[in-house]
Amino acid sequence: MSVPPVYRRWVTCPEPRPQARLRLFCFHFAGGDASIFRLWTTQLPPSIEVCPIELPGRATRRAEPALTHFPVLLDTLARRVQPFLTERPFAFFGHSFGGNLAFELTRWLRRERAPLPVRLFLSATPALQSRTQLHARINHLPDEPFLEQISTRFGIPLEVLAHGDLRDTVLPALRADVGVSESYQFVPEPPLPVPVSAFGGTEDPEVGPREVEVWRQQTTADFRARFLPGNHFFLSAQRARLHQAILEDLAGDLPQFP
Repeated sequence: MSVPPVYRRWVTCPEPRPQARLRLFCFHFAGGDASIFRLWTTQLPPSIEVCPIELPGRATRRAEPALTHFPVLLDTLARRVQPFLTERPFAFFGHSFGGNLAFELTRWLRRERAPLPVRLFLSATPALQSRTQLHARINHLPDEPFLEQISTRFGIPLEVLAHGDLRDTVLPALRADVGVSESYQFVPEPPLPVPVSAFGGTEDPEVGPREVEVWRQQTTADFRARFLPGNHFFLSAQRARLHQAILEDLAGDLPQFP
């Protein structure tokens, strides 16, 4: 399909598959970028065209100013994604920060009476609507205490976050995404008519079993919860299991898939 180049900066497609039956849009975690889904393009079957989202202020878009306010990011992203939603069925997969972005994008599409995903995959996604007490704001902190708080919340060794190359590359994007998260306010709406699959890590200090299960309240359609070994970032180590679950669930949503 032909869309302006600016749209393709947001919606990447490392391996175009014109004959694919479904597009899978992938939303990265805070501080991440589209490259974390690079292997998905070759490890998922030809029936799926993988389209990782690349937000400004990181990786290939590092020279662009990051968006740090949730409503602005959501509205801008939604309008960039819309042209890609009419050719074939599609699904959303989001991990952590990316899961909440995928969830709110789905609600935005419903409000606009736009096409909806055949399924919403939420991986290690905090159910902020169910939390009685939100985390204290940290984005104003200097780098060292900021990284200490990130380390504590997500179980990432501080020495990994503080490594020179990683810190220089990731810290600006991480701060931008934390700013987005801290500006997010959940507004109650009716449950979505979209099936939801929620994944949690068995050793995740940030998203426990209750928060995985509570996503059931956000759909009137099919809901499935799975728990995989690992902490908040089981995304890479459990990639094969995630792919298997994605294929199983999509087979129930689309006839004769994959």
